[in-house]
Amino acid sequence: MHHNHDHGHSLCPVLRDGASGAAVKELQKRLRAEGYNPGKIDGVFGSNTKTAVLSFQASNNLVQDGIVGRKTWTALGVNCNTPPGNHCPTLVEGNTGPATANLQRLLKTKGFYTGKLDGIFGPQTKAAVLSFQSSKNLAQDGIVGIKTWTALGVNCF
Repeated sequence: MHHNHDHGHSLCPVLRDGASGAAVKELQKRLRAEGYNPGKIDGVFGSNTKTAVLSFQASNNLVQDGIVGRKTWTALGVNCNTPPGNHCPTLVEGNTGPATANLQRLLKTKGFYTGKLDGIFGPQTKAAVLSFQSSKNLAQDGIVGIKTWTALGVNCF
């Protein structure tokens, strides 16, 4: 893992007093949209922003630590699991996680998958993907890429 440019991977960087940058600006905009006043939208996490974070955390039953982590971001409406601009990660048998659960849910609503929504891309999920691909005249490779996601009705970009 390259830790120096991790920004592409984490939509939900941990922010606290003293932080600055684009992520803080985004935080300030979202706080303001929720009706909290972080002060100027200046990308600097100062005392006003911290006060707004604390009030927001209090009203959402979050730990009031003034630190913005995944839970606070999620409460602010950020989906922490999807890297920006890629709502359609390539999934293959063996993948696990929220994207796989989403895939299972979509296949289930279309009647191709009858198993548990367990977020595990196993043989049953693969079989559902193959029959879905075949129904849409897609390459039946069992790999869920942009074309399969799009056919499932996901807006990939």
